[in-house]
Amino acid sequence: MQSARLVEQPKGAGTPPEHACHFYVEENELATTVATFLSPAFVHGHGIVAIGTPSHLLAIERRLRTVGHDIDAARTAGQYVPLDAAWALRQLMVGGLPTSERFDVVIGTHLERLERAHGGVRAFGEIVNLLWRDGKYQAALKLEDIWNEVLGYRPLALVCGYSMGAFREAARPGLSRVLTTHTKVTVQRTAA
Repeated sequence: MQSARLVEQPKGAGTPPEHACHFYVEENELATTVATFLSPAFVHGHGIVAIGTPSHLLAIERRLRTVGHDIDAARTAGQYVPLDAAWALRQLMVGGLPTSERFDVVIGTHLERLERAHGGVRAFGEIVNLLWRDGKYQAALKLEDIWNEVLGYRPLALVCGYSMGAFREAARPGLSRVLTTHTKVTVQRTAA
């Protein structure tokens, strides 16, 4: 499998704001793409938040270890914060929708601390994928809007992972809205 490069390595201090979206078919390809995206944060000493399913987090960490990153040391030092996407989703929801206030408590505190301590942050999130998969399209789009609000005041490079399988027939009208909430979109391609 090949995948497009999501975000260039940061030059100098901090992380340039970016809200990328990656559509994937194969889960191991997602792990490779996200590990490639997060790797520069380890190299440059930036903070990392990874919000994913336990199996995806393990696969991403496995890939990062393969290229020489010490995940355990980064976690212990507070540079790397993995969060279970299902847990985070439960914490964000109020009346069926995520709220900015809950986002600030559940995720924003990590982003702020990492920015202060490490000068920049890279994040991976698949909460939106869980919402979309469950037919909660309005909630997924609301969460994308909250991420964009955060990008307005925080130097953050973010990639959202969406399974192509989550875009069933009923969800197709919302696809254009998903695309417009992101500054960069990549799709898994098969090797020629």
